[in-house]
Amino acid sequence: MSNIHHINLAGIDLNLLVVFDALMTDKSVTRAGARIGLSQPATSNALARLRSLINDDLFIRTAAGLRPTPTAIALHQQLRPALQQIQAALLEESTFNPATSDRVFAIGMSDYVEFTLLPNLMQKLQTLAPRIGVQI
Repeated sequence: MSNIHHINLAGIDLNLLVVFDALMTDKSVTRAGARIGLSQPATSNALARLRSLINDDLFIRTAAGLRPTPTAIALHQQLRPALQQIQAALLEESTFNPATSDRVFAIGMSDYVEFTLLPNLMQKLQTLAPRIGVQI
C-alpha cells in the first residue's frame, strides 16, 4: 500500500471507491454490483481497474465468495470512515430542517386566502422557521 500516497486523485474515478466498499461488504461481484446499480461485467471491470491502481489482487476468489487481501483490509479501514463522512455530509445538505433553513418559498394565493390564512402562517413560520422567506 506504500504506493497509494503517490496517486494523483484528479486522475482517479472516485466511483471505484464505492465499488471497493460494496465488494468489501458483499464479498461478491454480482451482489455488490446489484447493490450499487452496476452490472456484473461493469463491477468486474471496476475491480480490474482497482487492482491495477492499487497494484494488488485485493480479493481472492474462494468457495465462500471473495476474500479480501491484507492490503484490501487495510485500505478499507482507512476509506470506510471517509466514505461514511462524505455520505453524511451529502445527506445532511439534502435534509430539510425548517429551524435552520434560509430558503425562500413562493406561494400563490387569492386575496381572501392571503387575508385569512397568511397571518397565522407567518406567525407559525416565525416560531418554527425564523429564517425562511415567503414571497406571495
